[in-house]
Order: sequence, then C-alpha cells, then structure tokens
Amino acid sequence: MSALIDIMPGQWVLAFDEPYGPYMRSMQEQLEMFSNRGGGWDSHSAAEIFHVYQVMDVKPKTYFIGESVTHPHAYLKVRQPRTHVIAAGATKEEMIALRDQFFSIGDETDDQIEAEMYRRIEKFAAKKRAAAVREIHRLLPHHFRSAP
Repeated sequence: MSALIDIMPGQWVLAFDEPYGPYMRSMQEQLEMFSNRGGGWDSHSAAEIFHVYQVMDVKPKTYFIGESVTHPHAYLKVRQPRTHVIAAGATKEEMIALRDQFFSIGDETDDQIEAEMYRRIEKFAAKKRAAAVREIHRLLPHHFRSAP
C-alpha cells in the first residue's frame, strides 16, 4: 500500500474520482498508466478522471471536501478516501495546472508515437495501395479501358 499524502484543512488536493481510483493497483502503478493517452480511459477527459477538492477536515482514512472542481455530471460525496489523493497544494489553480500537465504527458507521448508510426509506414502503404489499384484494374478491366 502506498503512503497517504499529508493533507491539511484549507489545502487543495488533486485526487482520482472514485471510479478511477487505485483499487487493484498501487498508486504508483495507477499513475504510470497515464504514460498512455487517458491512462486506459481514452475517451475520458482529465476533468472526469481527476477532481480538485478543497479540504475541510481530515480523518485517518478519509477527508471532507468543501469547494470542488469537477466535470458537470459528477456524483460528489462530501467524504472522500485519502487513498485517491495524488497531490496537495495551496491553491486551486496550482492543482488544476498539475492535473492538466500530468494528463497531457500520455496525450503527447501517444501523438508522437502515432506520428512516427505513420511516417514509417507511409512508403509501404503507398506501394500496397498502388498494388491494390492495379489488381482492381486487372480484375475489372472493362471499367478501366483506355479511350480509343
């Protein structure tokens, strides 16, 4: 089990929304998943996966939230598990910036991988498509005759 992040009332925290939290993995393993786009949730936004909360009270395993920055349809509970806290800071803006910077790592990595993949495959794809067109012409010559 990972050590809990020290948090105090008045601080802002970046935390996993409960469905995305580290249940079957350690926090380190869960965070490393975000070296890929969306951490395995490709179609989900950073605001869905990560929430930013202001801490009102801290208990050994949970904390109580005040103000929050979440996606519009989030189901919020006032009491949140401390095991889902990723980082703590002084301001809401600091935690939002951290969330966006962290989430963009996997996006940028996957964008670079895809760009390189398509660059490397470009010549091969052009040759294969040209061969496919020739085969279509051979298979259906009556559609591709030269004008007399």
